[in-house]
Amino acid sequence: MDTPLLHIEIDEKGIPRTINRRVKVKMIAENYQAGTSAEVIAEHYGIMLADVYAALAYYHDNQADFERHDQDLQPLIDDAQRYSDELKAKMLQRMQRQTNE
Repeated sequence: MDTPLLHIEIDEKGIPRTINRRVKVKMIAENYQAGTSAEVIAEHYGIMLADVYAALAYYHDNQADFERHDQDLQPLIDDAQRYSDELKAKMLQRMQRQTNE
């Protein structure tokens, strides 16, 4: 029997990625959950189908860690969205003032 191939590695920042092309496991899982087939994901990223399934297995084995990471990032995402909304409102006000002048 052949020796099993490794498909997933943890990069220097602690992010799980495919060894082949270093695609983030989370990106693969999100695409799959959105309804993209494993075959299309493999083709899109130029990775083996086995890499996709290994990433999905890794994601499901560690789903609590991924969810915890998302929860930790949520305040930063909310702040960025709020800042973006405020910036857009200011730009619209400025454009309206310039139009009215």
